[in-house]
Amino acid sequence: MRRPVLIVVFTLLLAGCGGEKVVSPTGPVEGELPKVEKGDPTAGKTVYSDAGCGGCHTFAPAGSKGAVGPDLDKTLKGKDAAYIEQAITNPDAEIASGYQAGVMPKDYASQLSAKQVADLVAFLQQGT
Repeated sequence: MRRPVLIVVFTLLLAGCGGEKVVSPTGPVEGELPKVEKGDPTAGKTVYSDAGCGGCHTFAPAGSKGAVGPDLDKTLKGKDAAYIEQAITNPDAEIASGYQAGVMPKDYASQLSAKQVADLVAFLQQGT
């Protein structure tokens, strides 16, 4: 008696497994993904100045000597573009030693365009 029940259950399971089209929950991908903009260090220096970064940070290429935030000449040394971008757009993700979370404004991600962030990252990478 058990065997026929198992055969029926197995057959029903197999019947539901074939021929269906799998659809992504987000829908089909159309077009191309946006390209990451290449940053312009010269424009990034202007962003650095206009955003007031030098008021808090020391950074030799900008000639800034702010002391409220970390010295970027030291804290960005050896860091890649992804790290620098995160430090701008999500500053509390990783806090430099000796500093507290919540000091750097968190709204740069909304205040700056993607191009401005890319430019700023390119400028900051010059000192690393």
